[in-house]
Amino acid sequence: MTSGPSSHPQALHGGSSAGSGQSRVQGEAPPRATYRIQFHKGFGFDDAVAIVPYLAQLGVSHLYASPIQTARPGSTHGYDIVDHGSINPELGGEAGFERLCEALKASGLGLILDIVPNHMGIGGADNAWWLSVIEWGRLSPHAAAFDIDWERSGAEGKLVLPFLGKRYGEALEQGELELAFDEAQGGFSIWHFEHRFPISPLSYPIILDRMLMVAEPDDPGFREVLAVSARLRSLAEDQVAATEAGVVETCEALKQRFAAAVSASNGLQDALRRALSLINGMAGVAESFDTLHRVLEMQSYRLAFWRVAASDINYRRFFDINTLAGVRVEDSEIFRATHALILDLVRRGRIQGLRIDHIDGLADPAGYLATLQAQIGPGFYILAEKILGHDERLRPWPLSGTTGYDTLNLIDGVLVDRAAADSIGATFLEVSRQTEDYDAQLRRAKREIIENSFASELEVIVSDLARIAFADRRTRDYTPNAMRRALIEIVERFPVYRSYVVDRADPQDRALIESTVAAAAQATALPDRTLHRFIAAVLMGDGEDEAMPAAMVEHRARFRRRFQQLTGPVTAKSVEDTLFYRYVPLLALNEVGGEPGDFGFSPEAFHAANAEHARHWPHAMIATATHDTKRGEDGRARLLALSEMPERWSDIARLWASSRGQSASHQGGPDATDRLMILQQVLASWPVALLDQDDAGELAAYRDRLQGWVEKALREAKRHSSWTHPREAYETAAKDMIARMLEPGSAFLQHFRPLAQELAQRGMVKSLARTVLKLTLPGLPDFYQGTEFWDLALVDPDNRRPVDYAGAAAALAQERPIGELLAGWKDGHIKQRLTRLLLADCAAVPHLYAQAGYRPLTLDGAGAERFLAFERALETESRIVLVTRLNAAAPADAGQGAAGSASLALPAGDYRDLLSGQQWRLEDNKAPVAELLSQLPVAVLARV
Repeated sequence: MTSGPSSHPQALHGGSSAGSGQSRVQGEAPPRATYRIQFHKGFGFDDAVAIVPYLAQLGVSHLYASPIQTARPGSTHGYDIVDHGSINPELGGEAGFERLCEALKASGLGLILDIVPNHMGIGGADNAWWLSVIEWGRLSPHAAAFDIDWERSGAEGKLVLPFLGKRYGEALEQGELELAFDEAQGGFSIWHFEHRFPISPLSYPIILDRMLMVAEPDDPGFREVLAVSARLRSLAEDQVAATEAGVVETCEALKQRFAAAVSASNGLQDALRRALSLINGMAGVAESFDTLHRVLEMQSYRLAFWRVAASDINYRRFFDINTLAGVRVEDSEIFRATHALILDLVRRGRIQGLRIDHIDGLADPAGYLATLQAQIGPGFYILAEKILGHDERLRPWPLSGTTGYDTLNLIDGVLVDRAAADSIGATFLEVSRQTEDYDAQLRRAKREIIENSFASELEVIVSDLARIAFADRRTRDYTPNAMRRALIEIVERFPVYRSYVVDRADPQDRALIESTVAAAAQATALPDRTLHRFIAAVLMGDGEDEAMPAAMVEHRARFRRRFQQLTGPVTAKSVEDTLFYRYVPLLALNEVGGEPGDFGFSPEAFHAANAEHARHWPHAMIATATHDTKRGEDGRARLLALSEMPERWSDIARLWASSRGQSASHQGGPDATDRLMILQQVLASWPVALLDQDDAGELAAYRDRLQGWVEKALREAKRHSSWTHPREAYETAAKDMIARMLEPGSAFLQHFRPLAQELAQRGMVKSLARTVLKLTLPGLPDFYQGTEFWDLALVDPDNRRPVDYAGAAAALAQERPIGELLAGWKDGHIKQRLTRLLLADCAAVPHLYAQAGYRPLTLDGAGAERFLAFERALETESRIVLVTRLNAAAPADAGQGAAGSASLALPAGDYRDLLSGQQWRLEDNKAPVAELLSQLPVAVLARV
């Protein structure tokens, strides 16, 4: 093999054709690469316009944006939409969005937009639909929009609103519930700080009567108010009239008449103020709040302490967040109302792709996608946020694939040394003194989450199942208590987010349900295991035929729907938001969609998965960092390198655990597990500016960020603190420990800086490998804002910090030699350069990247296991990808020094590395890895 002078690769252009698993408009090329930005008040449409030239020069084909519909004021993410029909004014409104679309079009870029069909933001005073439901209950024209169980046992036909900061009676008698009048709307509402709870006009007479008692009878508006009150009282007392379809419109007209009368009379305004003051009570006099309590008891809702949500709430939530209410997009009218704006923007050519948030929350994901594609037109580019289990296959839905968490974990998994699994696992168990393996901890976490966070949802499906069982003499002896226990056993063993049964289970769902229920039955302590088989039959739709009453068919369908909408949130909260902060042998593997108990992927499994992606989902997204990831991608790379030094890590972990007394100021914390988690996070996110020296300002900023992170981490773990029961003393002990660790000149910094430096170097090589893999594997590479440079972010909100786009543009404009960039790797410019080079190649031969197959390549010789190689080929074009995956000691010798005698089998011919520019002539079908990686720890070869 001989090397020659570098030359520019020839730019080849060609068309593209549809591939399997692809979803896009016929004739349009699929996106090549995306750049994700998070819109919020501090970064709106005009801010995005300013960076469009940079994104075009970087080489992405599409901007990938967070939701743009109007969200709660001050929203930092946009997923709490309150108005689907308007573009968020905080981002720049419709005019700003149009400016962005024009800027993208001028630079040849498209737009992929994140939409949120599953839920809306509620609480506060912003969501008109929700406020209408509060005011009118089931009579509201928007009542059908929300997934509310009005018949829930204990709710007494009311909507339970757990928004109070304390128990209802205390909040009432301490004056925290205040009745107020809105002159513009003509309506009365109860206010609890920022939360508004409109009251039904049918209960106005109790207020108006007190107002009239102190008003002057000869006031010109007196008789009008009296007439309005009388008419409202008549409607309220007439049970038929109070439920007629037109009652809302009638009452709205009466509200406006009342508002007009009050507005025209100073006397009535004064009388209203006096009446409201009287009704709102006097602190210290409990009886003075009786009238206000009476008013509240007349409403279609019940105000409650926020802590009752877990057991009493009767509307579907996004996970366990009370301020996000589930929306029933399975209803065609609700679908149209929530999607009208988005569909209009698509038809006008403003949006070229959609990302569906939390698709597993929907009643029928497949039906939703079919409806969406039918409205937009066949083949529109759609991605879904779908978390796949390691053995789970994406259903054959009409979309292009997932948002990429599966590939994120696949890439990270192949960069870990699986030979270290036993050693690192044993170290964790020894240091933490835990005795349960991952699977046992997962089941325990799921049980805790079901019983503590989703008790209300559990009781709903228990009630549904009991109704089904009690209707049949063969199953009526199953008790609710046994049903509850059996359902918990099944949910805690569910291996994936959910099943997708609508009427009858398909073979995939049948196998999933049968195996899960069988495992639960095998482990149950219940004496009668036939109950589990009964539950399985209902879940699979067995036994439902024409002879079954329609009402029972609907009951069974509702049970299935609610069960399937529960298992996903339970899994997410148990794994991502609980277990990932408890089970911490190697924190890099604790990522969204990951299963750390498996400890990564073998190269063979990696190759097999990517070959399948190429065949079935060639345009699915490849993400390596998102707004939801637990830590920055390059921080994870540093921790992956710990698997290359398991014995050394074991010594370090033991030493760190034994130094607890010197570092913890509080006897109760942090314990060994939390200390191990904190140490790994510090090593992962250690700022580059602090690798070689202390800097008081940098240390202080880093300390503040870590202290914010550790508070969230400890509460998510739910071991010594939690969001519902925070333990300030324990959290303070952890924060104090971090503060001492990061004091300038501290013993911690002196002792651990050499390890941090080595992990940063090793991690750099893994990061470059990940970058090349992301850009060359089958799929659509996505870059989360700023991650074209080193990404050492903590969990949100830390990963939403501002990006220095001026600095990024300046770095992109530099033409420094690649070797110089590698030598100065700490500034991150090397990562940006590799990104730009491969995006340019993708733009030059888009058909290759979009349609090529995937073929593993053979590596032989000593050290071959440290590398990974594959080919993407289509007709006469191909790319050979070679990356270092293990044992990169330092940037200078990461490739050549670690290569040993390893060689890559390649056909004879001339090759050029698109990254380093080197060129070789191969004559004997074997390329020494040391030569291919003599300049960089990665290579992408093209035939010349």
